[in-house]
Amino acid sequence: MSAAATVMFLVTILLVWGGLVASVVLLRTLPVPGDEAEVPAQSVDPKDSTTNE
Repeated sequence: MSAAATVMFLVTILLVWGGLVASVVLLRTLPVPGDEAEVPAQSVDPKDSTTNE
């Protein structure tokens, strides 16, 4: 493999993996649109059941 091909190979790999890392970081840090308007779900307390077994 020539030097130019090796350089282009490395640049392409860094570009792809860098985009993947950037996507994951931004997905973890940025809020999801519409989360502010949603009402949080109520949790179910297993001690507060109405059925007797």
